[in-house]
This record gives sequence, C-alpha cells and structure tokens, in this order.
Amino acid sequence: MTHDVHESLLIVDYLYFVAEGRVIAHGTPDAVRSSTMPFVHQFVHAEADGPVPFHYPAPAYREALLAHA
Repeated sequence: MTHDVHESLLIVDYLYFVAEGRVIAHGTPDAVRSSTMPFVHQFVHAEADGPVPFHYPAPAYREALLAHA
C-alpha cells in the first residue's frame, strides 16, 4: 500500500485502487495510467479537479488556528 503513485507505477506489475473499503479499479500500470475513471485519473495524474475535493490554496495555519480561538 502506498500513496506514492508515480514510484509504484515504476515498480509494480499490477495494482489495485481501494476507496471507501472496496476495490474500485485494478490493472497494469499502463491500464491505470490510461484509465477514464474520474477517481483513478485524478489520483494517477495528481489533478486538483475531480471527484476528490481539494482545498487549494489552504488558509495559513496561523489564521486557521486564530479563527477558532
């Protein structure tokens, strides 16, 4: 199990994507790189836009702490 997608695609023969406790995709590195599944595509290509929300740019940590004080 890893979150280093680029490194894993260089060394594995086959991989599985797990989300919310179930396998949502699997295949060879080439198949995964060319996947049209939005979740897989976003994850493999490190895209901010897709089904998994990202909050960029994030507020400064100090500001976030002071907002809850």
